[in-house]
Amino acid sequence: MAMAALREASRCLGLASRGSPRHVLLAHSCSITYKLFIGGLSQFATEDSLAEAFSRYGQVIEATVVADKVTKRPKGFGFVKFASQEEANNAREEMNGKARFEGSTP
Repeated sequence: MAMAALREASRCLGLASRGSPRHVLLAHSCSITYKLFIGGLSQFATEDSLAEAFSRYGQVIEATVVADKVTKRPKGFGFVKFASQEEANNAREEMNGKARFEGSTP
């Protein structure tokens, strides 16, 4: 669906027949995020507490705590998406190896 919208935008702008400008349009319309795997989460960790703990390192786009489909209990890991690579690298360097973050236990 997104590709159809991009093709239509390219046609409207007259870019479909030119090679290079179309690629620039596609590159600028993609939303690039930087995702970090977060392991060893407490069973009490929530998406809000995960986002709060990592927000000090930059703009958190999304925080996800992976849960079991049947029991709905957290599996102990999740993901945090950052807006920039610099923010993600900073968070990785600062939080790597930490035993816990605020909000991971009741």
